[in-house]
Amino acid sequence: RQIAALVADLGADLFTTRQRSEIRLVDIATRDSGSAEAVKAVLRDNPFPPQDLELFLGKKRLLERLESSDREVRIDRFLHDPSFDQRLIPGWEQFRQFAGDGIDARLVFAALIQHHPQVGRRLGSPDGAPIQMPDFDSIDRDDTATWTMLLWASIQQSRRTIDDTSIRLTASLCRVGGGPEPLRDHERRVVSRLIASYLTRAPIDVRDRMVIGLRYGCTEIVHQDCRQILTDPSESPSRIVTAMLAASVIDLSPSETDQWINSFLTDWRVSHVWRSMMPPKTTHRTQVRDVALALQLHRSGIDPRTRGFEALVADPILVFRPYSLGFESDDARSRAHDGKSLTDHSIRGPRPPTG
Repeated sequence: RQIAALVADLGADLFTTRQRSEIRLVDIATRDSGSAEAVKAVLRDNPFPPQDLELFLGKKRLLERLESSDREVRIDRFLHDPSFDQRLIPGWEQFRQFAGDGIDARLVFAALIQHHPQVGRRLGSPDGAPIQMPDFDSIDRDDTATWTMLLWASIQQSRRTIDDTSIRLTASLCRVGGGPEPLRDHERRVVSRLIASYLTRAPIDVRDRMVIGLRYGCTEIVHQDCRQILTDPSESPSRIVTAMLAASVIDLSPSETDQWINSFLTDWRVSHVWRSMMPPKTTHRTQVRDVALALQLHRSGIDPRTRGFEALVADPILVFRPYSLGFESDDARSRAHDGKSLTDHSIRGPRPPTG
């Protein structure tokens, strides 16, 4: 009765009455958890549309204040009290599966539920409403809380077949200037783990997975993909070219990487074809062996452009754009390949049959 009467006074005409009532209710709510729940239960009984607008707004404001205060206390204990029951933080048990459970993941999760209070319940429960995915390019790159929420939601909602959300998120993560760019080291570590979890679950083309993995430090995933592709000569030329470039970037085992690159120095298959838009409008073709030679030169400290790769375009992730390591004519290709080997054997190999 006392609580109900005090709540009713939140809609009083006099400001002093409303203020005194709010102070009393806060005092009751801070006594113990039972009293806090009793106050919040009355405040939640707040139907819309309201019959009394002042009372409706007063109940809404006070409920938000109490829930925010309760959340701050729980977050503080979650971060600093080893005896705290982590199950009292909705969503943490699910989040930790994808982001780890160290202090860095806890800090990111705490920031997440402070910025998006309902996300833990929504994503931590099988009955929670799905997160509506926004235009990824509209999100600030350093808004780690929002990116964390969207990555977590994408992992939870990932499907076996590719959909529009997967396509848009993949495109954003592949592109420098898109996707998350955390400012703090602990945020970068957690985002890297979340992206690794996403890459292993979402239906993403392996070429995109390698590029995203390189960008966000998912080295183990990239190395596994490179090994699988580069030890299978039947893989598509486009995948082989991307894998060679990615393997050269991570370079976990330089001798193994060199062996992979050398093994494709006689692969005449075409990986990319493109036509320049500026006159003269020439057609360029990139063969697998072209990329192998360019990487061999690069890894030996030689700029491929000095050996005939005139169309070369730098790439912030793969070092070189795969398509740009080709030639507009067989003569230009021959000039680059003939006599440019850094090994003792000829890199040209037999010409493919004609006709």
